[in-house]
Amino acid sequence: MTKKTAIITGAGTGIGAATAELLAAEGWKVVLAGRTKDSLDSVAGKINAAGGEAIAQVCDVLNEDDVKALIVAAGDRLDALIHSAGQGHCLTIDELSLEEWQQTLDVSVTGAFLTAKYALPLMRATKDGEGHIIQIGSLASGGTWYLEVGYGTAKGAQIKFALHLESQMKVDFEAGGRKINVFSVCPGTTDTPFWDRIPQREAVPELTLAASEIAWMVGEVIKKPDTNAEELKAIKPRAEIVIQRQAPFERWDNVVAIKHESHG
Repeated sequence: MTKKTAIITGAGTGIGAATAELLAAEGWKVVLAGRTKDSLDSVAGKINAAGGEAIAQVCDVLNEDDVKALIVAAGDRLDALIHSAGQGHCLTIDELSLEEWQQTLDVSVTGAFLTAKYALPLMRATKDGEGHIIQIGSLASGGTWYLEVGYGTAKGAQIKFALHLESQMKVDFEAGGRKINVFSVCPGTTDTPFWDRIPQREAVPELTLAASEIAWMVGEVIKKPDTNAEELKAIKPRAEIVIQRQAPFERWDNVVAIKHESHG
């Protein structure tokens, strides 16, 4: 049996990089996608030096040709797609430009659409075990903070996309297709380079999540796709972490929030 293979977007830093390292340590082949070659090469080099298997693939998730090439880079099987690429701002509607608005929506939502659309044929064709599509959303998907008018809207739409996709995957499975699980992980403030681009807000490391803790949740979801907030809460890695159903999506088990207790 060949290694299970995962594609991870936004894998050059932060949550994407941590998820790639975790899965590789568990024996997965990981394909790292992102726009910055040096960052991808650094993460892939670290994984390969530790005995894992990683491929760095420069990819803009808004470019169809790039996404198609990303799927080809995975080889002859695909078991998981983790869409971790994201962009955000802490700006009011008066401050947010049309370009910033569109790019924020596009990376989260159009990127989720394109990567899933082109990953599905290979994922469906891989018959060994279940498949997984995991969206890295945000606590902001359910919030209404005025400085997240762009980011919160984008992340809310990303979660809705995942729920619609889950509905189709259930229909496909009932028709005899591979079981492909769809899950949304919604982190609160996480200590990553994401905040380097947002001068309006400071992420205090001791009051935030670590990227490895979001990766932990991704790993648990892959191990047990029918898990929920209550089960994950019982095994959380440290006391300061809060795991709960993500408002306003509480009725879906597969949308789970994770945050530091200081987040409120």
